[in-house]
Amino acid sequence: MPLGDSLERFAPHLFLFPALALVALFIVVPLVWNVYLSMTNFKLVGPTARDYDFIWIDNYVELLRDEIFKRSVWNSFLFTLFSAIIGQVVLGLVLAVVARASLPPTPLGRLLAAARTLALALVFASWVVPEVVAGYAWAAATEKGGLVSSLLGLDYRVYAEHPLASIIVANIWRGTAFSMILFIAAMEAIPRSIYEAAEVDGATPLQRFRYIILPMLAPVILVDFILITIWTFNVFTQPFMMLREATGKEVLWTIYVYSEAVKLFDPSLAAAAANIMFVVVLSMIVVYLVLLERVGVWQRA
Repeated sequence: MPLGDSLERFAPHLFLFPALALVALFIVVPLVWNVYLSMTNFKLVGPTARDYDFIWIDNYVELLRDEIFKRSVWNSFLFTLFSAIIGQVVLGLVLAVVARASLPPTPLGRLLAAARTLALALVFASWVVPEVVAGYAWAAATEKGGLVSSLLGLDYRVYAEHPLASIIVANIWRGTAFSMILFIAAMEAIPRSIYEAAEVDGATPLQRFRYIILPMLAPVILVDFILITIWTFNVFTQPFMMLREATGKEVLWTIYVYSEAVKLFDPSLAAAAANIMFVVVLSMIVVYLVLLERVGVWQRA
């Protein structure tokens, strides 16, 4: 093949080089370094800060024996299950259905439409609030004498007495808007003729949801599962801002990693914990992708 033709075929691939270079610099290199660091006894202070040794998997063995680490892992699974998979997906789907529900052109219908618009605006506003601000706001609301404790007649810090429940509710409040917007966009893509045919056949709203909306949204729901699982397992700012004065590193996996690296000056153990998190989340994503492929095959059948 002439040299000119080879260069012409290879030239388009050169446009990928800047993106690949950035991926290598900011993702591949840190990942490799993190794996290497997790197999050393490097500390930020002490003699091993300068002269550290390669200890292979000793940090991983230590983590598997650490009850605090195992509790933080279990809490992270519960946090993801209730705040993301159950809370955000289910509530986001309900809000999306409500947002697209038809209302009669009556005074009551117009009033309900206005109330719905206000409610959806408030849900969307919770998503655009910065995490630091949201964390401070929730800490103040669940503080002793705050909004929640005052309404419930409690005389203690809600976030200190119930840390996991507090951050679950706060994360549902903050993240539901994304699922809602994703589902509304997906429902808009369903042809109107399908709804009209179902109405002609006498299908009730519940039947239309079960046999039309839910099956056609199945791939989108799984994509939402993938995204919010990644985000929720990695969430740090809002829970940390809420709980930093109330509890220890056992609350969440990410707080454990932060505490080991920053407070206890042990980045090698923190790197090992982060690598385990990476493998666990990646395994969950593989399961989701397999389910997504099966849903696609089921829809094409």
